[in-house]
Amino acid sequence: MKNKKTVLLIVALIVVLLIASFAYNNLSKNNQIDLDELKQSSEEKVMLPEFNLIDIDGNEVSSLDLLGKPTIINFWATWCGYCMKEMPDFQTAYETYGDKINFVMIDAVDGIQETEEKGRAHIEEKGYTFPVYFDTKMEGVISCGITGFPTTLFVSADGEVLLGLSSYLSKEQIMDMAKSMIGE
Repeated sequence: MKNKKTVLLIVALIVVLLIASFAYNNLSKNNQIDLDELKQSSEEKVMLPEFNLIDIDGNEVSSLDLLGKPTIINFWATWCGYCMKEMPDFQTAYETYGDKINFVMIDAVDGIQETEEKGRAHIEEKGYTFPVYFDTKMEGVISCGITGFPTTLFVSADGEVLLGLSSYLSKEQIMDMAKSMIGE
């Protein structure tokens, strides 16, 4: 009697798994994204908006003045652990590709949680040499729709935003993106 129950239970389990597998396959086929259709619907270029920043020397600079060659823009803050973790990798990328790619490291200064003084102190303490800018009025954060840190934008020489990633990037990811931006 016990063996019959075990066999029935196993058969029932197999039937349930087969039904679940069939249902999953059919539902996922109906919800797949057609990449060709997506490419066609997003043919309009997304351009980097104009916003003002403060450079390390205290001068006001327009975001559009920072273009002219492929550009990597990274929004960060000192309170963001992942931002701090990826900064040495951006430094390495800057040292490797800084002659071919503009690096724009933007400290998102809200004046409360993040201050320009904290950002300056961190950059000086760590000895970073990549170009640093301060978004003291949060113009860049707002106009670029930044909702989390770190966020990195990969921008063409003419200002087209090619890709935006709101997450930590590994050294390999940063280097791979830099290489692809210059066609290596």
